[in-house]
Amino acid sequence: MKEVSKKETSVDKKRCAAWRLTIRIMLFTGPLWLIVALYFHDDPYMVIRNYRIYDSKVMLNESYVGWHIYLNNRDSIPFNSFIMGNSCTMAFRCTEWEKYLKGGRAVRLFGNIENMMALYKKLLALEREHANIKNVLMILDKSSLSKIFLQSGYSFVLPPEISGDSPLNEQLDYLQGFMSPDFLFPYLKYRLTKTVTPSMKAFNTYGRIRNPINNDAINPREKMIEKEGEQYWISHKNDFPPRDGKRVISCPVISGQQEALLLDIAKVLRRNSTSVKIVISPDYKQAYINPLDVRILKRIFGKNNIFDFTGINQYTADKHNFYEKGHYRPLLGNKLLKTIYKTPYTL
Repeated sequence: MKEVSKKETSVDKKRCAAWRLTIRIMLFTGPLWLIVALYFHDDPYMVIRNYRIYDSKVMLNESYVGWHIYLNNRDSIPFNSFIMGNSCTMAFRCTEWEKYLKGGRAVRLFGNIENMMALYKKLLALEREHANIKNVLMILDKSSLSKIFLQSGYSFVLPPEISGDSPLNEQLDYLQGFMSPDFLFPYLKYRLTKTVTPSMKAFNTYGRIRNPINNDAINPREKMIEKEGEQYWISHKNDFPPRDGKRVISCPVISGQQEALLLDIAKVLRRNSTSVKIVISPDYKQAYINPLDVRILKRIFGKNNIFDFTGINQYTADKHNFYEKGHYRPLLGNKLLKTIYKTPYTL
């Protein structure tokens, strides 16, 4: 009997130790599970549930948003024209571009700091979806052309339908971003106060910033310019440093890997008999893209389809065409479209 009692005591001790360990684990990991629960409840990046309107106080993943705006509206609008590329696509309005297209209905599918691999995968995804890829307007710069690998981080994750990755991996990327102290602490502050302050870098302080039908940019700086007039450029003079007028040519960025990827992009466009126009964006700094890069682009896509607006020219001369050094306004985008469509299409 004493031996049985000792065994029972030993088992009880082990059970107690196991319970204590379980309680400690729960106490240690409890906050983590609360954060995970908050992520799934709030869906701060708008990537768990479907939405009719993709706008938020949180800065969203533009590739995800653009794709889902397309999916939301493709059954009611026969999209056949796609504005693609980096954030300078904000200067090109779908409704303005459609004026130059015969029966074109456009949607903007861009990504911040877009690279050529992401653009290629978006074209392949459209093809898999049996989209009518009649027209493509690509807005690129030397940075876009130089990068061929997909970027990491929740701001750049492509939807699984585009990337081919699993939805689980996609959600883990967003969850990791949510749990980052740089995002989580400002988010908790916002959730408590319902206020966004300028120090919250990953948050949108402007309200509605995109058209929910075609993903056109609704840029709050246009309202600022309308209200302030010339004072806007005076207030933002640090964004417009003096230029010395010297001719600066950038180093070439298209090497063997980049060229191979560009050839793959051209194959997709040819398979779909797509009319393509490629804009190499003007910028306030007035640096020229390297002529070697332009030559390769013209050889791959056709010389009449490449439009190099870099360097010192009528488009970059006037600071009023720009919001700041890196982004130009729709009034300049409209001028560029007029220039582009004077040239006939050949691929």
